[in-house]
Amino acid sequence: MGKFKKLGIILTSTAFSVGVLSPMAQASANVKEPQERVAIQVASTETKVTKSVLIKQLNTLFPNKFKFVSEKDFSMGEAHYFNDDKTIRYNLSFQKKVDGKDVYGDFTFKGEDLELENFHYQPANIADALYPVKYSEVEAKKIAQDFLKKLPNTANYKLREDNVYGDFGFSFSRPLSEPITYSFTYSPTHNGVPLSNENLNITVLANGEVTGMYRFTESTSKATFDSLDQKKNESDILTQVRENLSVDLRYLIDTNYQTGESIAKLVYMPPTNFTGVHALNGQWHTMDGFTSQVPTAKGVEKLASQPLEPRKKDITLAEVEELAKSFLKSDSDKVKLQIESVEERENGNGETIYSVNYMYELANGSGYGASFEVNKATGEITDYWDIRRDFMETDQKVEPIAKDAALAKAIDYLKAWAPSYLHNYSKPIEETVYDKDSKRYYFAFPRIVNGIAVQGDEISVGISADGKLSSLNISNHKIDNWPAVNKAIPADKAKETFNKGLKLELQYAKQDGEDNHHYDLVYSPVYNGILFNSIDATTGKWLQNVDDAKDKPAISHPKAGGELTYLLQQNVLEVKDPANFNADTAVSKGEALKILVKSLTYGYYDYGPYGRGDEKQSFNNIDKKHPLYGTVEQAVGMGIIQPADQFAVDKELTRQELAEWLVRVLHLEKAAKHSDIYKLNFTDASSIKTEYAGYIALVSAMGLMDGQQNKFNATGKVTYADLAISTVRLAKAVYEENDGRRYYY
Repeated sequence: MGKFKKLGIILTSTAFSVGVLSPMAQASANVKEPQERVAIQVASTETKVTKSVLIKQLNTLFPNKFKFVSEKDFSMGEAHYFNDDKTIRYNLSFQKKVDGKDVYGDFTFKGEDLELENFHYQPANIADALYPVKYSEVEAKKIAQDFLKKLPNTANYKLREDNVYGDFGFSFSRPLSEPITYSFTYSPTHNGVPLSNENLNITVLANGEVTGMYRFTESTSKATFDSLDQKKNESDILTQVRENLSVDLRYLIDTNYQTGESIAKLVYMPPTNFTGVHALNGQWHTMDGFTSQVPTAKGVEKLASQPLEPRKKDITLAEVEELAKSFLKSDSDKVKLQIESVEERENGNGETIYSVNYMYELANGSGYGASFEVNKATGEITDYWDIRRDFMETDQKVEPIAKDAALAKAIDYLKAWAPSYLHNYSKPIEETVYDKDSKRYYFAFPRIVNGIAVQGDEISVGISADGKLSSLNISNHKIDNWPAVNKAIPADKAKETFNKGLKLELQYAKQDGEDNHHYDLVYSPVYNGILFNSIDATTGKWLQNVDDAKDKPAISHPKAGGELTYLLQQNVLEVKDPANFNADTAVSKGEALKILVKSLTYGYYDYGPYGRGDEKQSFNNIDKKHPLYGTVEQAVGMGIIQPADQFAVDKELTRQELAEWLVRVLHLEKAAKHSDIYKLNFTDASSIKTEYAGYIALVSAMGLMDGQQNKFNATGKVTYADLAISTVRLAKAVYEENDGRRYYY
């Protein structure tokens, strides 16, 4: 592998099942920061694997499945390996039209045996994967299991059905015109014990097609494992953990990613200073490895006792540009810094931020671009990632500076570049380790409010092996109401709840290090059935319950029970008491619009309480503070409704109004306006207003709305049951109209 070049950065996480966004993941000491993964291209002369070889391997794994794809339709990517994994990867992909529909596939093979590492496939026809489904989750699980058997070296893989990782409270909606997908996660095992932080995920469409697989596992060909015969009794370890269990009172930032709004919850968290106990010798498992000493939690120590002056008040655009030139300059005469632009924008806190876009131009003509951010009011850097190390040669054998020295460097950088924040943040209270792959220390300085740490709000600082600043990010959510600390239940009561819900999961865990191939047997604490869990400090109840994930509520209704339940489970319909919900109640225009918009989008409205800086107010009574502002403006942008003086949020939606909305979603309003060309086969056709006749004719012909005893009843109310049926039918019409590939965001 003498000839290579770096392709770019891939952000990964050591805990695939947890995810980067999760606040609970941040709460756990055994979940690392997202790490830099550099893909390094292998010269074509260094490998003998050809496109034909990859196609043959693909057809071996998927006999006859891709016969419609010719060899010329396939493209082969550059062979590459990663800085932390020298196994060579090969990429094969295709994209073509089949019956007028886009079909594509992407496959990654690795190693000499061309093992399939991951793939994603979008088939031509996914109509059968929309509601009502062709295959249930149970049937899809059997399909996934059969596919797993086709993959080599997976005989010891076990399906994870325990929901041990939880869902972290996320409840995103998705477009109902997007296919229903089932996801199954398997863990490799040794002697029946799962390997921690390693898994394989298979996705199956509701039409029965396997469309994706992602493998995050390591080879165990050189691995050694602790013996199960020598493990201590689980009850003894459970007693050890209970005797040393402590709880921490903290604030937890809970962000609604659909609206951008954040609230603070007061929670008790389990100890993060250890992640388990060695099953053979009883030593504590920490970020630094194993120790016989009981790990103790660090207390709060603020970075500054008093507010410090901002770096540069009311910094100007010209001053930011000069700052960028100085801060980003390269020491190499072979690299030219180019400031592309400096833009002003408003962040989620309503603060004005300068976003500096820049590029490093190399002598060979290639370039590396990124951006960093500066707060206009304080002149302080709030977001930065050093990309110079992506193309600058570094000493791979350099010995890293000591952890204490790196921490001192991090604090010095913060005093220089973000001083006004420091009185609200503490020195790290979680253990920090040196990451050998990225050759960096990652420090998290938690925000402090009312004397306690805020989980989800921290200053993250990366320090490279030579002590240079490699990254800086400040998280500081604007929270209007912080729950009073004196409202928390006593710590002893919280500890009692944790002890009651505490169980142990036996896992094999491998310590970091390129030359480390040994797996230690570890008992990991699980709280109320979930690895990362907390207790609401004001109610004493668990934030997450395994039973909640298993119990799927249903709504009973003689004609729309299935549709209502589907909308409920897809987070499109919000109902507090499904068992007693009256679906024959008239739905208001505001509620109906919210349901319709959520059914058509991913819910990322991007209209937070502080805005984006370019918002419009389409109705005088729906301003940025109105709870439906995002929904209404999204609907205006989609063409469902038109701007006007007022939007009657609480007024009952009529059937003729719903007909107009449905037609507008499908962009057929021009056709609907030619009312004279339609004939309405309803006995009350003469009572239908001319301006609605075309809309009603179209929704009737397309089966989006049904008549009522041979009448349309245009001015009648729309019930939740009516809306549910029309919403589900609309999803299929949207898919058929735009091939199911275009969604609103």
